Amino acid sequence: MKSSHLLLVPIFLAASAQADIFSSLSPYLSNSRPDYDPASIETNSAMGNPSYAPISPADSDFGVQQVLGSYSGLPPVTVTFDTSLSYTDNAPGVSPSAQEPSWFSASRLAVSWVPRIAYGWFADIGLSQELYRFEGNKAVDFENFQPYLGVVKSIPELDDLVFYTRYEYQRLTTGSISESDYSAQTIRTGLQKDIFLTAKYQLSAGIDAAFDLSTNDDSLEHNEYSVDVSYTYWLADRLSSTLSWTGTMWDFHDDGREDWTNIVGLELAWMPCKNARLFTNVFYTNSNSNTANGANDFEAWQSGIGVGFNYAF
Repeated sequence: MKSSHLLLVPIFLAASAQADIFSSLSPYLSNSRPDYDPASIETNSAMGNPSYAPISPADSDFGVQQVLGSYSGLPPVTVTFDTSLSYTDNAPGVSPSAQEPSWFSASRLAVSWVPRIAYGWFADIGLSQELYRFEGNKAVDFENFQPYLGVVKSIPELDDLVFYTRYEYQRLTTGSISESDYSAQTIRTGLQKDIFLTAKYQLSAGIDAAFDLSTNDDSLEHNEYSVDVSYTYWLADRLSSTLSWTGTMWDFHDDGREDWTNIVGLELAWMPCKNARLFTNVFYTNSNSNTANGANDFEAWQSGIGVGFNYAF
């Protein structure tokens, strides 16, 4: 199970005197890369593999009798809500290098639908809305809206390697939902794999690539390539800890800009029941860009506590 990671998505603006909106807000955005559970993506049929009834004298009259398994596919619709209170030493503002500390709240509501298509392929449809509110006059409150549409498949011949591709739309606003500061249409594709999975621990990895189709400013278009690894250890049946790393390179279409970022995180999570989750975490973010005067270079620590709920129907 992959923990909730943070996403860094710096975008280039012509003025190098101050950072662009994404470089300032990126340490606080949740990860755009999807997270799939291959055990939940059934690859054969909606009813589990059939078994056969024991041989009996009546077989000559009734023929071979199959016993159908119970349905084990994904629930058709999943609703997720989580909220947290955190502290950061580098709140978003005019420059990510300003090192302005702040408390902030983050809330996210997401809805997803994964219906079967055919031959082990599933549609992948959903949307999410995030709201961030910071303490302090110099920090920037913002919102992040992301709908998506794609397909996903678990490949049992490759030891349940998960392949996905999807269209995404992203819209960032700062304080006024009616006015967008940044918007983009993107194609994202990637692979995910559980490398080791036992009753006590799990090691997972993924690769991901995203390609902008359009943005609200041509100079903001970029391609994004990332690799992530996460290690989860179950301390008890309902208590787990996850150590994660994500490395990303942003290759911008104009001006030869390249950003390299690393995110390292540690999270402790407790599930009092299957639909609720309590967590605490700490993340460190580092980004290096070749923009002039280091306008988009930054590092940030953040730590917080939160609660999440999910409901499927």
